[in-house]
Amino acid sequence: MNILIYGTGAVGTFLSTLFYEKNNNCILFSRGSKFESFKNSGITLTTNLKKHETIYPDLFDTNKLITLSDLPFIPDLVIYCVKSYHNDDSINILKKIFQNTESYILTLQNGFQSTVKLSNSFGDRILTGAAYVDSVLNENGEVFETGGDPKIVIGSLYNNDKSLMNDFKHIFHTKELKIEISNDIKSVIWRKLMYICALSGIMCLFRQPLANILSNNIGRDILLEIITETYNVAIADNAVIPKEEINNVFYELDTNRENSISSMYEDLKKSNSIEIDALNTYVCNKANTFHLNTPMNDLISTVLETYMIYR
Repeated sequence: MNILIYGTGAVGTFLSTLFYEKNNNCILFSRGSKFESFKNSGITLTTNLKKHETIYPDLFDTNKLITLSDLPFIPDLVIYCVKSYHNDDSINILKKIFQNTESYILTLQNGFQSTVKLSNSFGDRILTGAAYVDSVLNENGEVFETGGDPKIVIGSLYNNDKSLMNDFKHIFHTKELKIEISNDIKSVIWRKLMYICALSGIMCLFRQPLANILSNNIGRDILLEIITETYNVAIADNAVIPKEEINNVFYELDTNRENSISSMYEDLKKSNSIEIDALNTYVCNKANTFHLNTPMNDLISTVLETYMIYR
């Protein structure tokens, strides 16, 4: 299978090594300092099972013009690992290269926003996925797994043929990365939003690690409220999620609070852009269409959208 990974953050680089080792037809779209670093030093992945040899996949700099003829192959699948605040530029680049091909795009961006935007340009050739990959990327191109049991759950909101998804699972499912196919990816994405909106939202609101926030009842009550609000919007949007998942999500966050990492909080600390639009703001906007109140998500959205204006 010919694979293009668009985006070389912690998730994109984690996947690139596993896919490259399985199938050398794997290329990466990167840019800026990351492009230069990976071009010179390669990418080195260390998972909980082993340290992989450094790889040197074909890299293309999205800060420069890329045409279809520049690529060594037309990808069967583009894996979209781009932050939401880069969507417009990134989708325009993909559109210029691949709109007239038969390439499919699997977005692993949190939430639904990228699925909708990509489908506006590529129709039903969009697959939606949830990545459960806890990893960090340092400035030397070294990627380290920080959690356990990495997996990707994939599906389609457009009732696509499953043959490509089945092939993807058959080729890339390993002990280091599980691949699952869901018949209800909408509910999977909403369930992940319950988790990520609570984790990233509360850490960015408090500007504190999760362990500090959950050391008192006020922080614990706010976390539970964010989860509950997001759950209510998900149910209104016809997601099928048992109500006990509210407490299950809270338990997961509470149990892992000492080791919790939020990429949005890390971006905030560096005064970078953050993907609040795809998380808590998305929940608020969706809630408005159902006439639901989401006061905690509204507060987080207002505070962080203001940060985005004046940062």
